[in-house]
Amino acid sequence: MIRTFFAFIFFLSAISAHPVIFKNGKVFWLTQNPSFNDIRFGVSKSSNWLIGGRFLEDRKSNETFALINNNFLAKRWNNRNSQANLYLLSSVGLDTKNSKSMGTIGLHGDWEDRRFMVMQMVEYYSYSSAVVSNTRFAYSPFTVDYSKTSTWLIAHYRVEYSNNKYSYMFFPVVRLFKKNYLVEIGFNQDNSFLSFMTHF
Repeated sequence: MIRTFFAFIFFLSAISAHPVIFKNGKVFWLTQNPSFNDIRFGVSKSSNWLIGGRFLEDRKSNETFALINNNFLAKRWNNRNSQANLYLLSSVGLDTKNSKSMGTIGLHGDWEDRRFMVMQMVEYYSYSSAVVSNTRFAYSPFTVDYSKTSTWLIAHYRVEYSNNKYSYMFFPVVRLFKKNYLVEIGFNQDNSFLSFMTHF
């Protein structure tokens, strides 16, 4: 059912994907990748702190977690034509089946201008002792103003370490971003990636 819901959201609409938005802003974020289905809602209590709820489903074990999610902007560098950010990420909550506690902790860094973007995110999941790394290199072939659709072509490289084993995946991803809506879709021979975000 949750996969149908993700597909439905994708077809409804074509976000900056930063973990914190403007003060008092609200964000709704859906992501499906080879490991997880992830639904989040949050409110930015300040310009550098977002708190909210998160439902995380492990697609391999079929475990689902209800979590409180925190994203904190630790540092921002504003240059004349570019911006860089460093975020601290964390979640804490329970397994919905057996009420066992679960937590995540992570680090997200990015740099971007209107044409290029580099992103690195590393997260640790306590219930499986998994470490997941996501690396992105992105290029926008067109620079447009805020009222038009921005297109980004992304090379997404994912590494997961769990149970003393590494798994590697590469996804070409297309991002479409207009005003406060963002959608990303990517796939390789065996897997797919989908993300939708809106803020208001």
